[in-house]
Formats: sequence, structure tokens, C-alpha cells
Amino acid sequence: MDASLVEELVAKNKPFKIETASGRVFEVLHRDFVSFSTRKTSLIISYEENGPEHFAIVPLLTITLRWRGPELGQN
Repeated sequence: MDASLVEELVAKNKPFKIETASGRVFEVLHRDFVSFSTRKTSLIISYEENGPEHFAIVPLLTITLRWRGPELGQN
């Protein structure tokens, strides 16, 4: 996935989900819960699972889907 597509999702400041090639799904409730690595090759996602806070480093090349609400490019 291209970094600009994720940037567009983040800029909308609405919840979205990221699915990895392995099938793991991360729900990004707010743009403060996701950031890019320095070279924009990976996402750092902060999430809660069964109470404790965790974070995942997800290479952009492994992201297969993102959704919730209108498709990208639509208002």
C-alpha cells in the first residue's frame, strides 16, 4: 500500500480499519493512534487489547485493506 493512501485516511480524522496480509485487523479510532516510520515504510499503531495498551509496527507492504465509511477520494 502506498503511504499517501494511509495519509488520506488519517487526514479525514475518522475511524478506519487496517487489515494485514496475515489477516490481523487493527481499528484506528483516532489519528493520534497511528504514525509513520521515518521513511514512511511502516505504520506504528497504538491499540488496546484486553485492557493493556500495545503497539504494532506494520510494514506498508503487508497492508491489504482499509475501510469504514466512504471510499477514498469521496467526501
